[in-house]
Amino acid sequence: MIKPILVITDKSDVHADYVTMELRKIGGDIVRMNTADMANNSDFFVEKLGQQEPWKLKFHFKDSDKTVTSDSFDTIWYRKPEEVEPDQNIAEEHAQTFVKEEYSWFLRSFYNLYSHKRWINPFWNLRHASQKLPNLELAAKLGLKVPKTLITNNPEIAREFGEHCNWNLLVKTFHFSGFVVNKTEAWHCFAKRINKEQFLQFAETINFAPTFLQQYIDKSIELRVTIIGEEVFTAAIHSQEIEKTQSDWRAIDSYQIKHTVYDLPEDIAQKLLAFNRHYSLAFSTFDVILTPEGEYFFLECNPNGQWYWIEDLTKMPMAKAMANLLMQN
Repeated sequence: MIKPILVITDKSDVHADYVTMELRKIGGDIVRMNTADMANNSDFFVEKLGQQEPWKLKFHFKDSDKTVTSDSFDTIWYRKPEEVEPDQNIAEEHAQTFVKEEYSWFLRSFYNLYSHKRWINPFWNLRHASQKLPNLELAAKLGLKVPKTLITNNPEIAREFGEHCNWNLLVKTFHFSGFVVNKTEAWHCFAKRINKEQFLQFAETINFAPTFLQQYIDKSIELRVTIIGEEVFTAAIHSQEIEKTQSDWRAIDSYQIKHTVYDLPEDIAQKLLAFNRHYSLAFSTFDVILTPEGEYFFLECNPNGQWYWIEDLTKMPMAKAMANLLMQN
């Protein structure tokens, strides 16, 4: 009997929805752990009763009426889990924080306790592969072109870097993407191209936090490369056709931007596959630039990135590829 795939994600995750449909076509199935709902939607225990006894595990998910035990799954797909939402009867903010933190540390312990299972991708590998600076270093060692880069909290060093790049700069963040201001407003942070005049407007604030600057690379198109197992799916994102997306294609709804299937050169594909092997990743997404001169520049890797919108717009069979990967022994 084929064991179901344990999918760790959120109830709004359409990627898991479509991959589940593909899995069922080939005889597979899932048990879905929507982490945000765990406090209200699950009963569970993890126990060790004797010195030589193995750990025993049991999760029961009320919405699907499915149960997971230590032996009922071999493969875990770590998708997009969200922070646990405390029981609605807990009114005090400090108590809610306590519950969230206890669940967070419990889940990390669970991930480590069952690290011998097959993971796509392993939790800690994702953390290592999400670091921007080591990724730029690895990409360069693999022979991929990378932009000139500076991270500093020193305005004078930043100014010298601007001069070095002829004031053709991009400012971006390590991780922060925005925050909710109130119930009707949110503030989002995207990469932005800046010149000398714009740099001087914020130069005094550089010492407040690490400032991430790069040489701006002129683009012909942007490429979103998704690797699933050994399959490489590349979409051209025609971001330069819309003014708002010329610096960062995430600035508007992706469905408003033209996407086409792209034939990535084999040597670039092989270098990205080598990147995945370095971190023991079975899946990842990459952002790559093709310049007007025909050069390819590596920007970054998101080892747990979103991809279904690419399939939806280009019809590349990515959900099917993920289902096949999950079903491999």
